[in-house]
Amino acid sequence: MISKSLKFIADAMLGRLAKWLRILGYDVVYEPSISDDALIARALRDDRIILSMDKKLIERISAKNSLYIKDSNYKEQLKQVITYYNIDYKTNIFTRCLVCNRSLDTIHKEKIQDKVFPYVYSIQDKFHICQQCNRIYWAGTHRINIVEKLNEILKDINLECI
Repeated sequence: MISKSLKFIADAMLGRLAKWLRILGYDVVYEPSISDDALIARALRDDRIILSMDKKLIERISAKNSLYIKDSNYKEQLKQVITYYNIDYKTNIFTRCLVCNRSLDTIHKEKIQDKVFPYVYSIQDKFHICQQCNRIYWAGTHRINIVEKLNEILKDINLECI
């Protein structure tokens, strides 16, 4: 399966997995209070793959449109999804909002001066913004930590690091 076009919807038990897939640039709907019926309907309507730890939910739908997540640990979950769908983990990393799932836009530094700490403004040149929730992103130390965690996961499944 070509991973660039994949869109997911994650059930209530998979919040951390949803966040990590968003980090990798994937469109992942995560609404913890959504009912199973609404989740299935949305997946069918939006052509999304259902990710779930609920065997009964997975049994209700087509296997090609779902993946039963076997482990409760987010690192193992991410390994499973990356391996199963041959996820492209390099091309679109850090391009989606982790909060609301929207693609991020580049914003000129001058436009956000009053929205970030002065120190961040002084050391960073590139900023991105989510036009939906107005969250601002930049390549701080948190990105280094994320890449380190991701590389640890990738090494475990014998994939090239970032």
